Amino acid sequence: MNIDLYKSERPPRRDQLPGGAVMLSVPVPGVHSVTFGVWLRSGSQDEPYDLNGVSHFLEHMVFKGTETRSAFEVAATFDRLGASVDAFTTKDLVAFTVKVLPDYFEPAVELLADMLLHPQLDPRLVALEQDVVCEEIQEAFDTPEDRLHDAFAARLYGAHRRGRPILGRPDTVRSFTPDVLRREHQQLFRGPNVVVAVAGNLQGGFHERVVELFGGLAAGDPATPATDPAARPAASVAPAVEEDPFRLELVGPAIQSYFEIGNLGIPYAHPDRIPVFLLNNLLGGGMSSRIFQAVREREGLAYTIYTYSDMGRDVGLVSCAGSCSPDKLERLEDVIRGEYAALIHGGVPDEELDNNRAQIKSQLIFSLEGVLNQMHRAARNELYYGRFVPVAELVDLVDGVDTDSVRRCARTWYDPDALLVAVNGPDHPAADASA
Repeated sequence: MNIDLYKSERPPRRDQLPGGAVMLSVPVPGVHSVTFGVWLRSGSQDEPYDLNGVSHFLEHMVFKGTETRSAFEVAATFDRLGASVDAFTTKDLVAFTVKVLPDYFEPAVELLADMLLHPQLDPRLVALEQDVVCEEIQEAFDTPEDRLHDAFAARLYGAHRRGRPILGRPDTVRSFTPDVLRREHQQLFRGPNVVVAVAGNLQGGFHERVVELFGGLAAGDPATPATDPAARPAASVAPAVEEDPFRLELVGPAIQSYFEIGNLGIPYAHPDRIPVFLLNNLLGGGMSSRIFQAVREREGLAYTIYTYSDMGRDVGLVSCAGSCSPDKLERLEDVIRGEYAALIHGGVPDEELDNNRAQIKSQLIFSLEGVLNQMHRAARNELYYGRFVPVAELVDLVDGVDTDSVRRCARTWYDPDALLVAVNGPDHPAADASA
């Protein structure tokens, strides 16, 4: 059996459409579906302060009807076509995707194009959706993990736009008039800001129809990346008014203490992205990882414990997150710092490094399976790197990570003496724990 088939991966067909949009096509032999996505090169971190949340709000509003279809007609037509529809906004991008059988591809993509390019933006529906999004913001505030993460990111990123919430604030959401939304919609859906990706059972005429629908977008200047701030320890980005620059305490009606312990990280184009990705997996990416074993398996301090790395366009963060009983939090922090220190000073045995390389390589090769993964890979490679990045290239980079690079990255971004500890939990932990 040939286990190196991933090395024969072919790049997507890439076409520059009139107006500046990019179209990517990935044929996937032997599948029964087609997945189509429209991706915007900008997200919440590209918004002005007084329009925070406008990208996410427009993501909602395009589903509320077009110039010729009501919101119900949009929903009913997608259902009639058996289409699976999704949309999401991140700090870096906005995406709209549809998965459908080939027989229904053309009506599905025509409907998506109408929805995205000709939204109604009716004042009454705008007002209704403002209520809905404000409810979503309140729901996030009531969710301990969401509230904590927003505060944690805001503290680490400081004045950087990446620290703002994706959903926006109630005051900004209430300020979105139809005229403001039309203006922002025109900016977001300019040709150079749009990437169209399609993967799966591609049949004759599909390519031409997509070009017809998205080749007439207005031209304009391409999106301009934000300035790349240097990676800094938590203390250097903490507001001066804080009594403790390494700690952030929130109080909420929770039984457990939710925590994030981390630091600023790196952008996704940073040369250390693969060592950091592997380091994150080694520390808390699976059941055999150091943090999981130390915190959950050896000491029983938490049920939920994991590490993650959020790599953005020009900056990112690293974090260990989870929840525990308030009376166990102090010990849990000590264990995490101890594991970071042990890695920095003791390094990584060859067998452990090999095991983590195998895990990461498996995840990369798994990404070749499924039309949705193929569509996402094509679009994200274009958005993040401006080129096709074959899995074989990434596998070679993973194989090139050695223990010295892992320790160097650990010293830089996981220094146990330069971590921000953010906690959201009960007001009086000791009293609550003994009750």
